[in-house]
Amino acid sequence: MIKCSTIIDSVNAFTQFINIPLEPPNGSLKGYQFAVKDVFDVKGLRTQAGNPEYFDQASVATTTASAVAILQEAGAILIGKTHTDELGGSLFGLNEHYGSPLNFHSPERVPGGSSSGSAAAVSASLVDFSLGADTSGSVRAPASFCGIYGFRPTFGTISTAGVLPISNHLDTVGIFARHPDVIAQILDVYKMKEQSDFARLRIIPSLVDHLQSSLKNTFLEKLNAIKSLTSSMAQLIIDEDTLTQWSAVIRTIAMYGLWQVHKEWILKSNPTFGEIINDRVKLARSVHFEDYKLALKKQKEIREFMDDSLESGDIIVFPTVHDIPPLLSSSVPQLKDFALKASRHTCIAALTGFPEVSLPLRNIKKKCSLGMSFLGKAGKDYSLTAFASKAHSILNGKGSQ
Repeated sequence: MIKCSTIIDSVNAFTQFINIPLEPPNGSLKGYQFAVKDVFDVKGLRTQAGNPEYFDQASVATTTASAVAILQEAGAILIGKTHTDELGGSLFGLNEHYGSPLNFHSPERVPGGSSSGSAAAVSASLVDFSLGADTSGSVRAPASFCGIYGFRPTFGTISTAGVLPISNHLDTVGIFARHPDVIAQILDVYKMKEQSDFARLRIIPSLVDHLQSSLKNTFLEKLNAIKSLTSSMAQLIIDEDTLTQWSAVIRTIAMYGLWQVHKEWILKSNPTFGEIINDRVKLARSVHFEDYKLALKKQKEIREFMDDSLESGDIIVFPTVHDIPPLLSSSVPQLKDFALKASRHTCIAALTGFPEVSLPLRNIKKKCSLGMSFLGKAGKDYSLTAFASKAHSILNGKGSQ
């Protein structure tokens, strides 16, 4: 638990700091300090959303986002707001206006986005936990890159009121922490403390095969170490072509939503964007309503397919993304290629609305990390964190942070 009351931002994680109350309320999270991505409303502050022109024109929030206020009421101390890719629209944490937060675990590599500052703050132990927003991978990818835990809840279970939207079919509030037990405590505060056991581990071979050979060997070695946590193990076959199609579905839904949310401001203000988000805005603007409606129909079919494919006691395992984080020096074409490949992994939870927790496999290649994701049926959130805690103890030693 972070004990200091003054934070030195050693990793360029924060956009705004907040005055700490002299005596926070009593509650299960008393003593914990946390940060939130600067797309969450905080009373008395403007939302930056990763763009200085957006920040200049934003109104001061009159209320605090529900997901944040609940944690404050439970005694957690909000330290500040953290950097994000512009409009929450990228996967890497590269912001041409404010710079990139430092990936404490792999300083020469990107921290991931769009919840970049929230991940960086947790990885550097500046806070006990943080909140991000995950539409199509914006919590799980940074968690994988920064060597920490990242959690995307069952869709609709944590309120997104007061959070800058992208898509009301995909948006969730996500959680970063260095240990899954902290995430479990937060879920308890959100009244998400269901408990059930997982009996069967389901591995998606195509996503494991997506890894380079050295990463694949390490991933399978770690998987072998925890397989005793369930009574059986089986494959879940989803081929690469199908996952590529699914990633196109989520891209259509997210891009259409991004343009609908921001088009009035963009057309009126003509803001300056960085190269990556500028390309995404152009793509978003080109998505037709008919394509969007078709994508929503396909999302429903994907959710039904996955629901039918899983039994209540199944837990799916796969790499959170397909590789270690890209270098900060990566070219834009390299980053675009990475994002397309990563979306085959991150699209499953986003399209189904199922909960997913990313467990960090640290120092596996060039002292980098890769996430091992566990996904369960809707409503299995707390049980996922309990499973991840058992896996953490096996892989890192009991009580390890």
